[in-house]
Amino acid sequence: MKTHDNAHHDGCLVPSKGHCDKRLSPKPLLRVWPAAESPFRGYEALPTDGYAQTSGNTAIVIDNGASTLRAGWASDKSPRVNFPATVARYRDRKINKTVSYVGYNAFADATTRGQIRNAFEPGSSIIGNWDVMEGLLDYTFVSLGLSGQDGGVERPIVMTEPVANLAYSRNSG
Repeated sequence: MKTHDNAHHDGCLVPSKGHCDKRLSPKPLLRVWPAAESPFRGYEALPTDGYAQTSGNTAIVIDNGASTLRAGWASDKSPRVNFPATVARYRDRKINKTVSYVGYNAFADATTRGQIRNAFEPGSSIIGNWDVMEGLLDYTFVSLGLSGQDGGVERPIVMTEPVANLAYSRNSG
């Protein structure tokens, strides 16, 4: 005695006329993958006391890593500021101004996350977007306590660059 079992027809649950009609088969269950949380740490006050604690000839050290920017004073043992090299800019229609979020603040909400731009070329420390780099340097100087009201920085600056940096990336700025 033969029994007819629908589950043995190559995974087809509704066979018709000797072949499987896939349109009538139920769709497989969807898998939902949890999204990783963004690295937003909350709004943090800028540590602006460094300028007052240094002498007039203390250099500012800026290290451009592949994904983060670290900066501090040459007299410090560790960097004072460390943040991702990202900037999010968008036009806020309510206040009718362009708003910029730098570093971890760029991950604040969906509007800013959709506008994130990276300063470096993917997988390297070579600056590919100089507009973003300008925003990162402005934020860095403000974070170190430099007001920049006169448009200049009256301290020496030491800035790192990648090993074997190409000449075109130096001449782009």
